[in-house]
Amino acid sequence: MSVESAPAHSFSHTGKFTDVLALAAKNAGLSVATLTLYRFWARTSMRRRLWSRVNVLGDPLEYTGTAWELFRGFLISLPSFFLPAIFVFYIAPLLMDPVLAFWLAAGFYVFAVPLVAAARYWMRRYQLSRTRWRGIRLGLAGSARAFAFASFGWTVLQTLSLGWYTPLARMNRAKMMWENTRFGDQPFEFVDDGQPPQKGLWWPFALGWFALPLAYLVAVLVVVAVAAGLAGTGYEPPRFDEMAPANIMIFSISVVLLMALLMVFFWAPYNAAAMNRIASLITLDGARFKLKARTLSLFAIQLSGWIITILSLGLLAPMAGFLQVRYVINRLEIIGTPRFAEIGQSVVDGPRTGESLGDAFDLDMGVGVI
Repeated sequence: MSVESAPAHSFSHTGKFTDVLALAAKNAGLSVATLTLYRFWARTSMRRRLWSRVNVLGDPLEYTGTAWELFRGFLISLPSFFLPAIFVFYIAPLLMDPVLAFWLAAGFYVFAVPLVAAARYWMRRYQLSRTRWRGIRLGLAGSARAFAFASFGWTVLQTLSLGWYTPLARMNRAKMMWENTRFGDQPFEFVDDGQPPQKGLWWPFALGWFALPLAYLVAVLVVVAVAAGLAGTGYEPPRFDEMAPANIMIFSISVVLLMALLMVFFWAPYNAAAMNRIASLITLDGARFKLKARTLSLFAIQLSGWIITILSLGLLAPMAGFLQVRYVINRLEIIGTPRFAEIGQSVVDGPRTGESLGDAFDLDMGVGVI
C-alpha cells in the first residue's frame, strides 16, 4: 500500500487547560514553600497528567518515571555543574583578577554548548525509557557524547555562517536524535525523500534572520504613530530631547515589548515549517508521520505561553509547555499502521537516574519531551 493510500490515524491530546492549570498552580505553590525542592515531584505529576492524556490509536501513553529518579539525577549534576557554575559566576569575580575571571567565564560558556546538547540527549533518553504505549517501552540508543560533539560542530558552523547554517543544523540534530529512537525493538527512521532535508526552510528562516531590524523598525514606527495619534499631532516623530524622562521610559518599554512580539511572529513561519518537515521524514516500520503546524496558530500558542510565564514570574512556565505539547499532538498524524504485533520489548537499557543537567537547564519547562 502506498503512503498516499494508507489510512491516516490522528493523535489526540485531551488535557484540559483548567485541569492542568490547577495542577501547575498547586505544584508552583509547593515548590515555593519548599524552596524549589518539590520541583522533582511537580515534574513527575505534570508528566503523568500530560502523558495519560495523549491518545495514539485509541490507547494512552503511560509515564513511569519517579520523583526520586529525578532527585538522584540532580544530586549527580550538583558537583558536575551547579557548584562549578556558582564558583565561575559568583566567587571567581570576587577572588580572582577581573581579566582571568572573564576568560574563565568565557571558557565555561564554550564548555556549556556541548554540555547543553548532551543534557538534551540524556533528558530525551530518560523520558523515552519511562514512556510506555500498549505496554511497550520506548528508548534512545546512541551516545550523548557523540551528539554533543556533533552539535558543537554544527554550532560553530552556525556562528561562522552568521546563523545561515541553522536550518541544516536543526535537521542534522533531528536526524541524529530520531535515528537512535526506538519503540520497543523497532527503530524509527529519518528517511531520505530525495529532497534536501532543509527543503522549504530557507525563506521562512530568512524572515526570522532579518527579524531584529525589521521588528525594531516596525515597533518604532507603530509606537510613534500611536503616540502622535493620541497627541493629535499627526505622525511627526517626537524628539527625545523634548520628552520627559517618564515618557521616554514608556516609549522605550513600548518599543521593546512590541519588538519581542514581532520577533516571535517573524520566527513562527520558520518554526512551523521546520516542525512539519521533521515530522514528514520520520517513519516507524514504514508508517510515515505528518504534522500540520501553521504560522498563526503556532504564534498564538507561543505568545500565550510567554504571557503566562511572564505574568506568573515563571511559576506557571509548565503551562507554556503544556500548550505546545497539546498543540503538536492534536496536529500530528501517522499515515499507515506499523505491525505492532511483531514489535518486541525494548532492548535498549534505560538510565537508572533522572535527567541531571536537563533539570539544570530546564530544557523542557518541566513538562517533558514527547
